[in-house]
Amino acid sequence: MELQRGILATTLGASLLILGAACSSSNGELANAATTGGEATSVAPTSQAPTATHASTTVTMTTAELVEFASESVVRVSLPSGVGSGFIIDPTGYIITNNHVVEDAPQAVTVTLADGSVYDAQVVGRDPRADLAVLKINAGEPLPALSLANIDETRVGEDVVAIGYALDLSDGDGPPTVTKGIVSALDREIEGSLILGAIQTDAAINHGNSGGPLLNYKGEVVGVNTSLAPDPNTGGVAQNVGFAVGADTIGAAYKEIVATGHVERALLGIGGVQSEEGGFRTIRPAEAEKLGLPRDTTGVLVGLAGVSPGQPADLAGMEGNDVIVRIGDYTIEDESDLAVAMIDYDPGDSVEVDVYRDGDLVTLNVTLGASTDS
Repeated sequence: MELQRGILATTLGASLLILGAACSSSNGELANAATTGGEATSVAPTSQAPTATHASTTVTMTTAELVEFASESVVRVSLPSGVGSGFIIDPTGYIITNNHVVEDAPQAVTVTLADGSVYDAQVVGRDPRADLAVLKINAGEPLPALSLANIDETRVGEDVVAIGYALDLSDGDGPPTVTKGIVSALDREIEGSLILGAIQTDAAINHGNSGGPLLNYKGEVVGVNTSLAPDPNTGGVAQNVGFAVGADTIGAAYKEIVATGHVERALLGIGGVQSEEGGFRTIRPAEAEKLGLPRDTTGVLVGLAGVSPGQPADLAGMEGNDVIVRIGDYTIEDESDLAVAMIDYDPGDSVEVDVYRDGDLVTLNVTLGASTDS
C-alpha cells in the first residue's frame, strides 16, 4: 500500500530488510544497502505508455524450456557503483529494474543483452517508493519482451524461477543465473520500506539479482526481485526468504513512469502503526467473522486508530474497523489492490469508496489528497 510516509509508519532496526541485496558492487564486494546519490541521465517521457507485449504461453513449460524462453529478455544493468539486473518489458526497448540499482547513476546506464550486445540506456523515470525504475535502449529492432502475470492468478506454493546476474559471476561475458523455488507467501509487507503487497519466495536471490524477473511457468513476470530478509537472531541473512515487487504494482508504476516520467500517488489517509489499534491490513477470516461478515470476505481492514485525523478518509467519514472493498473502479481484496488504486488515481480525484461497517455496506465519497512521498 502506497501512502504518505508520515502516515504509514514502519518498524526499523533488526527487522529491516536488506534492500539492494540484489545489487553487486563493481569491485566484487557485496552491496548491503540501497545506494543514494545523483540522478541518472533522464529521457523525456512519451505521452502514452507503449503496450508491453510478449509471446507468453498458456502452456506450462519445463524449467529448461522456461529458462530458454525468458533468458533472452533478461539484461545486465551496470554502472560505476555496481551491477544489477532487469528485463525487457516492451519490444521497443523499455526495461524494468529496481530503483536502487540505478538511483546512484551519474550518467547513462550500460545495459548488456543476453547475446552480448551492449547499449547505453537512459533512465525514463524512477519510483523510489515501489523501488522500480524504467530504462530505455534503442536497439534499432524489436526486442524479446516479457509480459506481466495476473497477480490474482498467482498462488502460494506455485513454482517460480528467478533469473538475473547474481553476484555478477559472468562479469557480463555470459548468460544470467537461474534459481528455482516457490511462491512462499503473497501480500507481504517489506518492512523498512514502503512496499506492501510483495511476493515472498524461497528461490535463491543474491546480490546482482535486483531488478530481475521472478517468473511463473507460463513465462510471465509475477514480480521484480528486490530484497532479502535478515535473521534478527543471528545478524545474518535469513535462509530462503526473498521478496519481489508484485506484477500489479509493476504494471501501474510502469504506465505512469513512461507516460509522465514519475509516479504521483493519491492519498487516502489511513496508516499509522500496523497493529490491532492502528494501520491497515488485509482482513483475515477470523477478523471478518468477528465483525459479523462471512469468513471469505476480502478487503482491507482499517485499524481502530488507523484513520488519520484531517486526512481524506477521515473527512469522508471513514472509521476504524471499516473494511474497504472498493475504491472507484477498483475492487479491493488486499493491500496490493489499494496500492495500485492510489497509483492510478490522481490527487484531487473524487471517488466512491465502499466499506463494510457493522455488517452493512456503506458508500463514502472521498476526495483524494496528494502524497508528499511519491
